[in-house]
Amino acid sequence: MVNLRAALGRLTGTSRAGRSEADTATMWTTPYAWRTADGVYVGYNGEVWIYRTVRLSPMKWEDPAEQLSMAAPLSRLLGDLGRTSRQPVGGLATLSNNRNIHLVSITWDDLVTPPKENTDELRAYQAEAFGFLAPKRVLFVGVQLRSSLMDKTSRAGKGSQGGMGTIKALTDLVKDSMADDVPDLSDYQKDMEHIVSIFKRADAQEPTRQELDQLESWYNLGRGPDAVIEEMPTRLDVTGIGELEMAAVMRFDQPIMPSPDAQWALDVISHPGDAPHVISIRAELEPANLTRARARRAQRRIMSNMEEERKTQDLEKVELSQTFQQAKEVEDYLATSNQPMLARCSFIMAREMTDATETYMEFLAQYYGIQMKALEHRQIQALEETLPCSSVRVNPFLQDVNVPMVSHAGLQAFSDLGDDLGVYGGLIDPDGTPFFVDPLGAPRKNLPPVFGIFGDPGSGKTFFAQSVATQSALNGLPVIFVNPKGGDSLYGMVDYVQRMGIPAGRVSMSALEESPGAFDPFRYAPPTIAAEIANVHILSALDDSRDGLSLSERLALGSGLKRGALNGARCVWDALKYVPGDDAERVRSLVEQQMEASSMFSLGIALQPLPRLDMSQRLTLVDFDRELGLPEGKTPSEYSVSERIALAAVRLVIRASLEILIANRSGVLIVDEAWTFLSQAEGLASLQRISREGRSLNIMPVFLTQRIADVVTKDLESYLSRVLVLKLNEKREAETALRLCGLDPTSERLSQIREFGPLPAEDGKPARWARGIFRDLFGRHAQVVLGPTPPEAAQAYSTNPEDRRKREEARREREEAERAEYEAAVAAAARMKDPGATAPPGQNGAAPAPGHDISAGPPQTGEENPWLVG
Repeated sequence: MVNLRAALGRLTGTSRAGRSEADTATMWTTPYAWRTADGVYVGYNGEVWIYRTVRLSPMKWEDPAEQLSMAAPLSRLLGDLGRTSRQPVGGLATLSNNRNIHLVSITWDDLVTPPKENTDELRAYQAEAFGFLAPKRVLFVGVQLRSSLMDKTSRAGKGSQGGMGTIKALTDLVKDSMADDVPDLSDYQKDMEHIVSIFKRADAQEPTRQELDQLESWYNLGRGPDAVIEEMPTRLDVTGIGELEMAAVMRFDQPIMPSPDAQWALDVISHPGDAPHVISIRAELEPANLTRARARRAQRRIMSNMEEERKTQDLEKVELSQTFQQAKEVEDYLATSNQPMLARCSFIMAREMTDATETYMEFLAQYYGIQMKALEHRQIQALEETLPCSSVRVNPFLQDVNVPMVSHAGLQAFSDLGDDLGVYGGLIDPDGTPFFVDPLGAPRKNLPPVFGIFGDPGSGKTFFAQSVATQSALNGLPVIFVNPKGGDSLYGMVDYVQRMGIPAGRVSMSALEESPGAFDPFRYAPPTIAAEIANVHILSALDDSRDGLSLSERLALGSGLKRGALNGARCVWDALKYVPGDDAERVRSLVEQQMEASSMFSLGIALQPLPRLDMSQRLTLVDFDRELGLPEGKTPSEYSVSERIALAAVRLVIRASLEILIANRSGVLIVDEAWTFLSQAEGLASLQRISREGRSLNIMPVFLTQRIADVVTKDLESYLSRVLVLKLNEKREAETALRLCGLDPTSERLSQIREFGPLPAEDGKPARWARGIFRDLFGRHAQVVLGPTPPEAAQAYSTNPEDRRKREEARREREEAERAEYEAAVAAAARMKDPGATAPPGQNGAAPAPGHDISAGPPQTGEENPWLVG
């Protein structure tokens, strides 16, 4: 076993890493001697480097054009840095001054924890789903800085030792200044400002403290460079970490790799089992004309050899013709390119040794023709080459590659999707990092508010929506969940939220139908908007019936309701009194008859003013607990009167929920079977209002539907800020959903979408979470899995009949225990008041909640309707 300090001390060259001073016993454990908080490093070799990080994006699942766009910033950055390379004097390459760069991609695992900005209740919920490790990644771009003294020396004709002598003198100055603890970097300031300006144009960021820790000691998980390492021929044993293998790229068998189809770096850093933690690329950015000159010299040399063979009548070597053709292709490329070449480029990769059946090196050789080799007896040296300010260049296989070979390889790819806080959604492919959805994220960024979720029955969309509702309520937001699927109650979610101590309740629509006007628009909307909602609701039933309203009656109805609103009407029936002319009596008569015939129609018409609807609890589930008879597979012209009324009732409830949240100035509205609302112009007008008022409303509507092709997609697309596409079997629906997601509906994607549904555990195999394609607020896309979920929550959300049966049994047992506890508490209270008294039975069969005041009576249950009237 050797300490890294001593191991690095065996290195040759100018690096002093690992050496010690006899007088002070000071030891150097890294190649750098001094650094700033913003990523400037000074090495013991006198070199000065500056490091910045570039933004990462989930490239894997994007369309090719978007992948090229994501790769462009790094390509431009390298091109701009290459233009700072000095052209040679008199055409002599030895007098050139190429810019040295260092690209380092570092991936490490970290424990997934809930965002600190979430409430304590939500953090506790998410902690039950977490506890696993997920990768993090950063891509550094380092640039070696130049001293302004070098320019002055060159212009004055000084420096008898030539270029190398000048460089040595400058590095000695830096070393001497470090004796005073703080090196003098004033001579590097001009070049530093120039490089920083290039970084800013590329939107490169200053590294964080955690990122710098990884750059300095990635082999020790960023814990610091003082690590004990045992060096073996082809690996390093890092105490407490594991075994690492340092390998280098020997050659690229394919001289041309078309972008974006050859993302070799993306595939290798997400290779299952043994993906490298580090990819280090050191190179000189050489002006294209110098590389072209080298290519032309190579062509001349090959032509000379071929000519010699012809003169001696020798057989022409095939490899000479192939090499000549490659050199010609390189020259042709450079003749039209303004980008530099990465000359004398060293590729070093480090992986943790595993038992993977296929190593990443075998994968690269098979699919990309990239040949790699573990560096025998040079493992410590290879490790130092990956560190800042290292003078070591241990890789013997140096390459000359163009900028796109690196910038379009996918080094900047990472599963960075979603928001920084809020609702936990699931894990992102291919890296397995978590993504979050901030319900207030879109208003903060003045973006459209709607989250669209598209999937077949059984695709997992209702399960996911319940998770969004629960977490939003736990995070302090009012939530209304509208469930129009009759006989398919989601009360398990309400029961679960109540047991977590959050006020929640269920609105039973069958109970509300007994009370006309439960959703009278004047109870929740401003008067003029209420009149418009009432007009649409009435016309949905009367306008297309056999004895429906005439044109004059329709016009009279609309104007009368608007006049009633302006004259202080507080319910629809009062507003109908303002219908003008001879049509008034017939209109009111038809409305009254329809109310008698349909209790669902009467939900929207109160006969007298009723109290205003408002949010009385954190989570409200609106359950249509009987079949509504919604039209399936029909065009609007084929709807019957009863089907139109059913649709009108659902739209009325959704609109009421939306207006309640608008009045509340914050909240989440979740609507299943959302086509019932979105297929109508009135629904889209509501969304337009939210989009227009934007930030002040703080509302996130979440719409779930499978019949997305029935929606007016051209209008809806402008309101969607987030999209989740789950399992969809029908091609037309899947194509429309993908277009709304912002992706091309390719045959490969359509095939994947058909397989996205969840699978139960069977035959010893674990259950598989539902999958989907997610588009976040920033238009980024990736495939995601909707899990894991806290076990108790997963049982509460399940719509499986067997899970529901078990849930109801557990609920009854819990209520019986609570009832017994309540009755015992009442009896004890009675005995304390009158020892001879007989304890009264429990009231309404309810039991007290923890901390319940017995004198206040039994606690309310979630079964009761918070919106009941009367």
